Amino acid sequence: MLSGTVYFYHAASGFGVIRADKGGDDAFVHESALRGCGLDRLEPRQRVTYALRTDARGQTCAHDLKLCG
Repeated sequence: MLSGTVYFYHAASGFGVIRADKGGDDAFVHESALRGCGLDRLEPRQRVTYALRTDARGQTCAHDLKLCG
């Protein structure tokens, strides 16, 4: 599992970005990944753990999210 901080989440559009710890690549996160984990939304500066996968369009996305703390 990777860890990072929510950079932004735009609920109306249903997507956001997680800024990875230790200088890793930022991760796109879609609302479907949140629903799959039982989450409703993310807030800026929330700490999360997550895994990465490649979606059908070839984009790397965060999934299996868990809030830290």
